[in-house]
Amino acid sequence: MEMLKNFYFIAILGLVTFTGCKKPPVACMELSGTSVSIGATVEFTSCSKKALSYEWFITSPAGAPENSKGWSDEYFTNTFTVSGTYTVTLTSYENFSFLGRSSTVVQTLKVN
Repeated sequence: MEMLKNFYFIAILGLVTFTGCKKPPVACMELSGTSVSIGATVEFTSCSKKALSYEWFITSPAGAPENSKGWSDEYFTNTFTVSGTYTVTLTSYENFSFLGRSSTVVQTLKVN
């Protein structure tokens, strides 16, 4: 009987260890430049940890085409045609299809 109790204790401890300690994603982004000229192509890369899906948005000056776009790749490029200050937001999710816990990071990009 004692052996059965030990087995259950070890099984429960293992279950708690492997399911209860899953760390949430940590959003991280890298840009090939944070101050670029009009017409420059910028590379956006997620360096997020523990993430399986990504949601990028760029908020830009009025009239810039980026205002109506969104990206969901780990890596993408964009060429900027309107000068101004852009806010780049990346939300990284722990599961596919933008599900589960998430983490967000924001960075500024200047286009001259």
